[in-house]
Amino acid sequence: SEMCIRDSINAEYGVSVLYCRHKMTTKRRNAGRSKPAHSRGRTRPCHCVNCGRLTPVDKAIRRFTVRNMLDQASARDVAENSTVYNDGFPLPKLYLKVRWCVACAIHARVVRARPYEKRKIRYTSKQRFVAGKN
Repeated sequence: SEMCIRDSINAEYGVSVLYCRHKMTTKRRNAGRSKPAHSRGRTRPCHCVNCGRLTPVDKAIRRFTVRNMLDQASARDVAENSTVYNDGFPLPKLYLKVRWCVACAIHARVVRARPYEKRKIRYTSKQRFVAGKN
């Protein structure tokens, strides 16, 4: 084709090199990272909460979770036996910023593989998972 030029170098050795003028196709516009294209060479790595793999902090899938410190049965026992939490004072919550590597996030169904057309959609707000809507 006109895009590729075959050039023979060192014909006596039979070595040929293929030069291509076109760019490789990219699967994602941001190459799976949240940093601008020519901004920083390297970002600090962070550990995956599931497997401990080091992942660049801009590539890791991040979710901010708010959970109760105790399950409901334990919270009821604490509220019954405590003078502070019995009067309607709320139990403290656990605030975690959880980071997964891509493999663990897909395995835990935090994110899903999307078709080519839907990969272009950038979700900036919180998305709710609805069962059966995939």
